[in-house]
Amino acid sequence: MEKASVSVKIYNSTYALTTSASEEQVLKIAAEVDRRMQELAESKKLLQTDKLAIWTALDLAAEKLEMQEKCAALKQELQEKCTAMEQEMQQKCIAAEQQMQEKYTAMEQQMQQRNAALVQELQELQARYERLQAAVRER
Repeated sequence: MEKASVSVKIYNSTYALTTSASEEQVLKIAAEVDRRMQELAESKKLLQTDKLAIWTALDLAAEKLEMQEKCAALKQELQEKCTAMEQEMQQKCIAAEQQMQEKYTAMEQQMQQRNAALVQELQELQARYERLQAAVRER
């Protein structure tokens, strides 16, 4: 990415920054640093720019660390939830497979019973047919 120079004003001083970040992003960051330095100057009654800069850097670093820890905790929580959901889905799949197997088995039994009934009916019809043929031959 191409680097460009961006002029920013932080705590009454102007700085020319050469960066590959967008100008809009650099200005937002500089505005946040300026705001924090102004607040610290008021709350801590500090006038020295170097001390204000160090306090600001420490505050920003503490926030960054806190955010990283929160992010790690959220990732862990998300991973745990994903694992739980995967297990739940596996259990549901197993239950669905069992239901399908039970239905298949029941249908297979019904088909076997129906087939047995049809075989018996066919045998009865064949016997009747043979009796009718025998009766016809006798006449």
